[in-house]
Amino acid sequence: MPAPAPGEAEDSGWQEWRRGPSGDGEDGKQAWLNNLPAEADTLVGFVRQQLAFRAVPDLLADAVVQLAERLDDRGLLPFTLTDLAIELQVPLELLESARGVLLTLEPRGIGAFDTVEAMLVQAADDPDLACIERILREHLPALGRNKLPDVARDLRLSIEELQDVLARMRELEPRPAGDFHARAATAIVPDAYVFVRDGEAHVALDDRFVPDLSVNEDYAALAGDRSTDREVRDYLRPKLRAARDLIEAVHHRQETLRRVVEAVMREQAAFLARGKSAIKPLRMSEIADRMGMHTSTVSRAIAGKYVQTERGLYCLRDFFDGGRIDAAPKAGQGRMAVAQQIEELIAAEDKAAPLSDDDLVTALQQRGVQAARRTVTKYRKELGIPSSYQRRRFGGEE
Repeated sequence: MPAPAPGEAEDSGWQEWRRGPSGDGEDGKQAWLNNLPAEADTLVGFVRQQLAFRAVPDLLADAVVQLAERLDDRGLLPFTLTDLAIELQVPLELLESARGVLLTLEPRGIGAFDTVEAMLVQAADDPDLACIERILREHLPALGRNKLPDVARDLRLSIEELQDVLARMRELEPRPAGDFHARAATAIVPDAYVFVRDGEAHVALDDRFVPDLSVNEDYAALAGDRSTDREVRDYLRPKLRAARDLIEAVHHRQETLRRVVEAVMREQAAFLARGKSAIKPLRMSEIADRMGMHTSTVSRAIAGKYVQTERGLYCLRDFFDGGRIDAAPKAGQGRMAVAQQIEELIAAEDKAAPLSDDDLVTALQQRGVQAARRTVTKYRKELGIPSSYQRRRFGGEE
């Protein structure tokens, strides 16, 4: 197929449409890549492994590896072969042959000049390849606006036939090497655990990562022994005081965290009983006043802290958004609670006539939750949910 100019058609809106409103499952190729053995955890290493099982001449194999080493994070070539031939002082024909080999390797699409070519390489055996190419090059903006009838009419397909093609296209990956460059998210370790027994919330702290500090008994004995040289005692005493102060500060910090978590969870009884949709937005000043602390003390205590509940893992600070509510905060009005209710309303909507953001505002009001339209729009976008016209289903689409 003809090679597009380098960098041309960057995604072309494909990723936005590809996510779509249909909630696609994990791509099969990505699942396979996730299970590759550790020695193939880099793209270049994986390319070398595949070449080892092919009858590729050494000179050509070296050129393939040279190209693989210059792929960007997407697995695409961000330059022309002519420029690279000049840089490496090798024949252009050798690099063209090397790219041809690279395009046959897994993950399919690496070595393409742009995202469209990468997807077309993956769709090479599809009987509707010509149709797929037209969709990628001409119709992505219309698909982004969910204008399926217009696209189907232009391609002379029924909506059902177009939906079948689009379903196969969702398996195409515009960034074929993306999995090799993804960084695994750092696992969050809860600082506190909350469990409900007999209707009461109990809190336990995770002390595994708190340093086990203690004062060395030998040094303490030396500092308190009058027979110890005075100069030694004068040196040890301030050190021991500093050590004891540090130990006390660590214990005090843990005790403050425990008390704050307990106070928060007492206010979140509805959340513990019914889940995220019942979260009550809290004001930090209220918790501080109740505990006889300064607001800044509470703020420092919860900074970067997570709590594991029977309803899931949450950042403590997420419970404190009552400052945005003028009236007394109630259960179900917290940011996470409103977002959860928006998600629930959309999940239960009529897919042929999805709820607009104004409709969602009205539905929330009927639940006793006041939220501005811009707030609903913001939370919907944070949830990764498309707008109502993008969620609309046509005909037999599922």
